[in-house]
Amino acid sequence: MRCIVGKNVFRAIALFIPYIAIGIGLFLFKSGWLAIGLYHAGMIFFLVLDRSRPPFRLVLKGWNKTWAWLILFCALSGVAIQFLWPWMQQQVNLDVLLPKYGLSDASWIRYVFYYSLFHPALEEYYWRGYLGHYSKRIRIEDVAFAGYHFFTMLCFVQWPWALLTFLILTGMAWLWRQSARQTEGLLIPTLAHMAAAVSISLAVSFLLRSA
Repeated sequence: MRCIVGKNVFRAIALFIPYIAIGIGLFLFKSGWLAIGLYHAGMIFFLVLDRSRPPFRLVLKGWNKTWAWLILFCALSGVAIQFLWPWMQQQVNLDVLLPKYGLSDASWIRYVFYYSLFHPALEEYYWRGYLGHYSKRIRIEDVAFAGYHFFTMLCFVQWPWALLTFLILTGMAWLWRQSARQTEGLLIPTLAHMAAAVSISLAVSFLLRSA
């Protein structure tokens, strides 16, 4: 019983890793690299300590044609941002905001590659694998995943759009978790997450050139 309680507390604390990373990285030190670095270091820390973690090979397992639509759907994320940006943006343009957080020129390009390739795989393994659950209902893990994006988005868009992002990502986290549950692997949510990351990064890069 003590072991189970301890494990539950440990995983409950793991939900707050991105909030701590964003609080220190984005809000305190104004650094996108520090934020994502602390976030990834925190995830890896919990994964290394907890030996009950699932095998990482789940990231490469679970292809299913029925769920392939989810990848295409997520790839439209950047298109939506491109279209809605005139209403989403703050009074300060992206070409001013991103350098404020240490993301400009060559640094932005490196960040895009890191964020689009490594980040989705680690997040899916952490949230849908390590913290995953077989429930068909929306769980606290889905809300916690979407919640940290709300605070991140506040740095770049007006708050109603950050709130909308939170609601959409809560649904997406649930969908990604359901795909992982049905396919018994993380390949579909990882590819969908990666498609969204690439699409959004391309949209932001285009907006930067247009600024």
